[in-house]
Amino acid sequence: MPQDELGRDQAEIADDYNERGVSFFNLNKYPDAIKEFTRAIKILPKDPDYYFNRGLSYYSMRMYEPAIKDFKRSIELYPEHADYYNAAGAALEDSGDLQGAYDLFTQAIKIEGDIPDYYYNRGNVLWKLKRKDEALNDYTEAVRLNSMDQIFVYRRYELLMEMGQTDRALKDIETAISLVPENFNYHIIKAETLAKMGKKKEALEAFEEATRYISQPELIEEKRKELEKLLQ
Repeated sequence: MPQDELGRDQAEIADDYNERGVSFFNLNKYPDAIKEFTRAIKILPKDPDYYFNRGLSYYSMRMYEPAIKDFKRSIELYPEHADYYNAAGAALEDSGDLQGAYDLFTQAIKIEGDIPDYYYNRGNVLWKLKRKDEALNDYTEAVRLNSMDQIFVYRRYELLMEMGQTDRALKDIETAISLVPENFNYHIIKAETLAKMGKKKEALEAFEEATRYISQPELIEEKRKELEKLLQ
């Protein structure tokens, strides 16, 4: 294999460009990262990670078309890598291709079925597609796989509220609070949920609990007024 003046082979040179790209990416210098990943690709055009990394850079700049192209190229080169499908699905979802995103998230799950984020991402797409029962199943699977992530629990809470399943939703917001008790917004949301259920005393208690976790309680006075109106 050809070597440069320092005696390094082309794989080493390409890897150096890739590492520089990763460094730029971590500094949010995405155009610089893209330049470095492109240099790596020119040397080793069949390394899927280089396309994936460049795709992430494009995606971070909301340049969905080139991001999708790079993600799909990485899939062509290494079709057994679930993360490639997941990333491509995210880009397709953001570009408005919900069915395409659903198909790719599903493929990621087929390859690696124990990653909660894949179910969460597919659940978001299913919700947008108005397939709420299926979305609920995916959120539930995400929670089962990682019950310590309040984002999964809270997202399921939102869907349950939209579906009118208030009792189940209340349990989820209480779980989110148990995971992150200092998040005063969760306490306010619990208060609003209880108010919708007609539980005035419990709603006021939940709101008061929120004030324990905010240094300036006056900042949520408008929320208090809204809650009081809801309870009238």
